[in-house]
Amino acid sequence: MHSASPRPFFAALLLAAFALLAPAVASAQDRAQALMQFEGVQARYQAAYTPGAVSREARQLLEPPDQAIADKALAALDAAASRAFDVKDSVAAIRQEVAAAGKGAAAPGAPVLEAVARFAQLRADYAAMDDAAKVAFFNRERAKPADAPRTELLERMAVAELREVDFSSQLLLSAVVKQLARGNAGQYTALPDHMLDMALDTLWSRGVTSPRPRNLLTVAREFERQVTQALLAALSDADVAALLAWRSDPQAAAEREALVGAYRAEVKASGAVAIRTLVRAWPRS
Repeated sequence: MHSASPRPFFAALLLAAFALLAPAVASAQDRAQALMQFEGVQARYQAAYTPGAVSREARQLLEPPDQAIADKALAALDAAASRAFDVKDSVAAIRQEVAAAGKGAAAPGAPVLEAVARFAQLRADYAAMDDAAKVAFFNRERAKPADAPRTELLERMAVAELREVDFSSQLLLSAVVKQLARGNAGQYTALPDHMLDMALDTLWSRGVTSPRPRNLLTVAREFERQVTQALLAALSDADVAALLAWRSDPQAAAEREALVGAYRAEVKASGAVAIRTLVRAWPRS
């Protein structure tokens, strides 16, 4: 006499486990998606790392004498960056890291999602303004007295850290362009890939230390905070309260840390590919 097959029992057990797991996974994904929208991650990545954007930002960090001789190197950087940076893949990878950090937390409710959508629309509207309209909006909203909820919400956001990542990447790419434009490509082309990667790792670990770039970074971070503060000032008190409650969840700090870490990892890895591609394609003198 054969015993009953255990397969139906295990199948039922698996189905029960999936039924319990699915809401938790969906909740984490919902939180990740909402946080990505709230922090403007896709719009930020797209603005900084799509074709044309990388060379434009690198050019702005060059001194005028280097700008005058850098067209060829900047064009080569654009070609390399178009192969290295992938907005869709990078944003998806960042979202997955944030979702992993947010497992177990409650899905954002309707008031939070509506507040996130309104804030994202405010940011998009601001980005679409001309310079005069931006100045008028900024001055009007920054003139409002800062209140505790908005100040605390800003402190819980990752905008300044993400801007620092962007600036660090732009500075590194600009430095490579400068050396290529000046005819100093040999210091890069002579290095094997693993040593080039180690050098880039060291630069990222060291961070921005030179006085002028450090001052520019400080200004960039502070301006990012002030613009975000102006955007938060334009939100209703109810929206700010809903967002602050959400970003005060026990998992919120881990989600924020995961967001910054994953954003940095994606930018750093793609930038390294861009530099390797640029250097290997550059004519050896």
